[in-house]
Amino acid sequence: MAALCEAFTLCSLLYSDDAKRQQQDGLQGVEGAGERDSVLVTDGGRTVTLYKVSDRRPLGSWAVRQGQRITSPAVYNHRSGEYVLVHDEKVLRVWKDDDVNFDKVFKATLSTDVCRVHSLPDAEPFILFRGGAVRYLDAMLADPQQEIETVVTEDEKIVWSKAFMDDEQPMLIFITEKHPDWFVYTRHPAFSTCERWRLPPAADCSKVLDFSAVIKNKMVSMVLLYSSGHVCQSEILLASSEQNVEAELLVSPLLQLPEPADTGALIILDDSYIATLTPSPARKKDCLCIWNTSFQTLQDCKEFAQKTWTQLWTYDSKLFIPHANSLLVLRYACQQSCLASALGKGKETQKSEAVSIMNWGELIGSPKQSEPTPAKNPHSVKETPSSSEMSFPLEILPDIQMAPESQIPSLVQRASMSRDLVHLQVAISSIAQGLITRCKKEPKFYPQSSFIKLLESGTLSYSLCPDLITLCVEKQDVQLLQLCLEQFVDLPEDMLCLCLKTFLSVGEAILSKANLNTKSAASYIEEDERRKKAMKMETARPVQNGFSHPIVDNCGVQVLNKRRIHKTGGQFSPVTIRRAVLLNSVLTCPFSETFLLPHLKDLASDQAILFLDYLFYLYKKCNDNFVLSLPGQERLSVMQVLDWLNIILDANFTVLVLTPEAKNLVRSLQKYMKSQMSFFSELNKVEGSLAEIPKFRKPTQSCNRYSIEVLTLY
Repeated sequence: MAALCEAFTLCSLLYSDDAKRQQQDGLQGVEGAGERDSVLVTDGGRTVTLYKVSDRRPLGSWAVRQGQRITSPAVYNHRSGEYVLVHDEKVLRVWKDDDVNFDKVFKATLSTDVCRVHSLPDAEPFILFRGGAVRYLDAMLADPQQEIETVVTEDEKIVWSKAFMDDEQPMLIFITEKHPDWFVYTRHPAFSTCERWRLPPAADCSKVLDFSAVIKNKMVSMVLLYSSGHVCQSEILLASSEQNVEAELLVSPLLQLPEPADTGALIILDDSYIATLTPSPARKKDCLCIWNTSFQTLQDCKEFAQKTWTQLWTYDSKLFIPHANSLLVLRYACQQSCLASALGKGKETQKSEAVSIMNWGELIGSPKQSEPTPAKNPHSVKETPSSSEMSFPLEILPDIQMAPESQIPSLVQRASMSRDLVHLQVAISSIAQGLITRCKKEPKFYPQSSFIKLLESGTLSYSLCPDLITLCVEKQDVQLLQLCLEQFVDLPEDMLCLCLKTFLSVGEAILSKANLNTKSAASYIEEDERRKKAMKMETARPVQNGFSHPIVDNCGVQVLNKRRIHKTGGQFSPVTIRRAVLLNSVLTCPFSETFLLPHLKDLASDQAILFLDYLFYLYKKCNDNFVLSLPGQERLSVMQVLDWLNIILDANFTVLVLTPEAKNLVRSLQKYMKSQMSFFSELNKVEGSLAEIPKFRKPTQSCNRYSIEVLTLY
């Protein structure tokens, strides 16, 4: 699963009229500046600024003279700790942090126009010239006027380039355009060889908008964005020979964006995720989307109220986007790609047992004959099920339909003794369906213990027994419903929402009779119930001399009665411990947000408010105790609580706004979330300050005596 996290503005992008005339397409580049939290931002005109991202403040700024223009974005030399840029096509500049006057920094005029300077963490920076030649920076500083060869053909223009590390050696890939053709070049280690490929034109005559590439195991994986909305992929195997090779690349479709666009940007985030930034003509807004390329699914999307420059950079799990007159930073997170994460939210804790799969072909066809085995080792080869064992479920079904309810457990026990897993699945599912059919015909017949036995076998699933959930809801059997949620890994979202409605609406009398394990929630629910009873007793004290002391909670809020306690939101659990255990079983179930959202809109207003109040209580409980998960067998995590908080608010926003009973709860939730954002913002500042301590801390000599060292941050 991939998701966009918090967004903030790093800096404003205000230009003079001269700079606006000079800039072409927004910023020239956002590059890492050595430290993990620092970036170099090169605008489209004359200025380079070094920023501390977490603090959102500039650490230094340099500008070329009036009339000059930066033509290659500034980069950081990881080996020397210096910065490098090119202005006016040929003039090379090198400077350090303490250089204030940019006119006095080192300058070298080269003999040929420069396209781009590239820098990698574990290599010396190198220069890509307009003609396709590549030279190391030190070589050009030693002899700036040396002759530079031309690699590309006439009228070819370099439109994109990127540097990689391949086997601890730098490698460069760049793309040229010679209308209507596109060519891909790779420069190998030490830049001694050059290979060239031709990109075939698109079948629909659409133009290429942007490129992105990664390298892994000597394979370059390149992604292309077309104006038609197609995203295609091409792979290049790096040849080991030093001979020039030219061939046509094979381009295969990767995914299709919803709408075509005239401009756009894309960038590879991970092996399975890419980000695209394209305008939406229908919505008249620019949209940033994260896509899972393995399953062609949209993972997250953000719309921008104002126009962007359709530019994307990524560094340190952050996306940098020029938006209107500011540079926006969006954090993102990419988890390992799997089908469960592509479709929605999976369980935080996975079961160690593998999900068994039925071999229906073996059941329908004749079993394969196995070779005879020696009698002294009967367990060396799995025995072939006999024909009587295969027909056993059919034999027992008539007994299930006719036998009294007291004999049903023994019949279920007989079916559970099958030696073969596949035929055990057939037996269990057949018996479960037979029992459900009889329950529908005979309203008074309901063998709960037998259903529990069948579910605890671990072989049932929703697809094998789809009517069991509906039957449990009709009988209001919350114990069996909870067991279904634990055992069914293929439970659809409409059934999950049906269970949620049942748990929220069932009466306390039914809950008290259900056999539920409340140990998981006892540590934080029962304690609050005792506190609530104590506060009720305090409230019921007689007034002495016309005055009674108000009760003050741990937030400094005066609590006068039960209604006031409920209005504060999140102070005490709004549900009993038994209902809390059932709701927790829903929260830990896997789901897809896309499929669940329409069904949650059918929640009644009182159900939505009660569930939101309980989610707020859980979230506050996690934050008050500084834990990421609550105690108990379910291991309910704070991320699961937040996922449900968001989806409940999305599904029932109008109801919550218009319902008077929800106003105090929503207001409390808003205030608490604001305080949380402020708290984590301050933590980020503290983290930045602590990271700066090693720079200013002087090495001290070891002392045998006890001593106190005072560090002044400000």
